[in-house]
Amino acid sequence: MRYTLCIVFSLLIFVANAQIKPGFFPEDATEEGIVVRCLCEPGVQNKSRSRGLELKYSYLSGGNFKPEDSVFQKPYSALDRIQQFEIDLKVPVINKEGLKLLLGYKYFLEKYNFKQVGPDYKEVFQELGDRSLKSSSLSMYLTKPLNETRYLAFRLRYSSNGNYKGIMSFDQKSAIYKALGMYAIKKSSDMEWGFGINYAKSFRRDNILPFVLFNKNFNRRWGIESAIPGYVMGRFNADEKTILLFGAEYESQSYRVDVPETSIGDLDIALNHSEVIFSVEMERMVSKWIWANLMIGYQLNFSTDFETKSDNFETFNAEPTNAFLIRLGIFLSPPDER
Repeated sequence: MRYTLCIVFSLLIFVANAQIKPGFFPEDATEEGIVVRCLCEPGVQNKSRSRGLELKYSYLSGGNFKPEDSVFQKPYSALDRIQQFEIDLKVPVINKEGLKLLLGYKYFLEKYNFKQVGPDYKEVFQELGDRSLKSSSLSMYLTKPLNETRYLAFRLRYSSNGNYKGIMSFDQKSAIYKALGMYAIKKSSDMEWGFGINYAKSFRRDNILPFVLFNKNFNRRWGIESAIPGYVMGRFNADEKTILLFGAEYESQSYRVDVPETSIGDLDIALNHSEVIFSVEMERMVSKWIWANLMIGYQLNFSTDFETKSDNFETFNAEPTNAFLIRLGIFLSPPDER
């Protein structure tokens, strides 16, 4: 097991140091993108907490947008900070022994705060600073036990990602459709593994991502939680009220961005950023149903792609400076006996 972990982390470190966006990581190769976390039976004992209602705030330190495949004039566009807000709600609709069905809503907001905007693609970066980027999602989660040790899990999701007004958009140009299916084997309360397929259809491209789920307890305190290639996390259960998680995960987000009334007319851009985050996180019980979490990490950024969807603009990529990350959250989690 230690050998396997060394291989996974070595690959992540190699990719991060190379600062090349990995072709085998599409938009949804993320923990949230490929794992069905729900209020149901799957999962080993002592695992990180399931979350019904969650509120999160993230703060990332600033840096420059450096050119990746073109020449930029100095001074480069520079960020003071990035702030992210998230509300994630999952509600059980069917909660029977042989079938679990949940409905979910998620709202994610990302705000860029610029110290300065450089002369290259000035109107695009100004738009990012003036208007927040949003992602609103409607989801359905389903788990179906097959017998005492095997189960199926499915997720369907519609998302609207862009700089639109309001909290939700049903404009097809910002729509992302996702479907996930997973087959898992829970050999014991300390060992679970599975495999699945995640499909995403978006305004950027269509993706099919196979993944492997592997969760294992080595003893009552130490364990591992992973969905490869999305993330690998070690876990330490300090006590019944405190869980520490440490490791690496891949994150990515895509948006449809309208830049109106520029010098060359209205612009239509598909923006994608991707990164690997090395982090330490603590989950701490506040009361029987309420938990808080704190994450401290270092974010290794890959290129931010500005892909044109109109004829009057050119595609360009920029490489943001790596950033420190702090994330605070509070969430509802049912007691283990529930």
